[in-house]
Amino acid sequence: MTSFRELRFDDLLKINSLVFDALTEVYSLTFFVKHLLQFPGLSQIAEAPGPDGRPMGYIFGQYQVKRHQEPYAHVAALTVSPEYRRLGVATALMDYFFVVSDLKGASYVSLFMRTSNQAAYQLYTSMGYAHRKTFQDYYPDVPKPESAYELRKYVLRPMEVQ
Repeated sequence: MTSFRELRFDDLLKINSLVFDALTEVYSLTFFVKHLLQFPGLSQIAEAPGPDGRPMGYIFGQYQVKRHQEPYAHVAALTVSPEYRRLGVATALMDYFFVVSDLKGASYVSLFMRTSNQAAYQLYTSMGYAHRKTFQDYYPDVPKPESAYELRKYVLRPMEVQ
């Protein structure tokens, strides 16, 4: 059975096979370390059953509170190994992140994704995320940059009467 747990520093040395997937944005080790330090509890790893506990996927998130804006959470990175896709791993990681974001007080969860990744778009929209904005040439691919969709899912809260 798949196990899910918070990411640890030693996991960063185990996720190389996931980081270099064609559908995954490549970030530096510094990026991952910064997220683990700055946003504890907002990163999770899925591991395959067995003695080696092979990484199946991960999510890195952040929580932002900016002056004159609603607090929100952002999925900085989500990936699932090709051999474990379409098994619900990404859904479980996203559900975890949404619940934790809600508990922290986020008004919504946002993410950016490549416009060409239709499988991801279908997944996110089936989970209640909605297209908010398109950013032209967001990903600096060579020779042709690719645009990104920003998707959001709002946290439903009961109305308070004062």
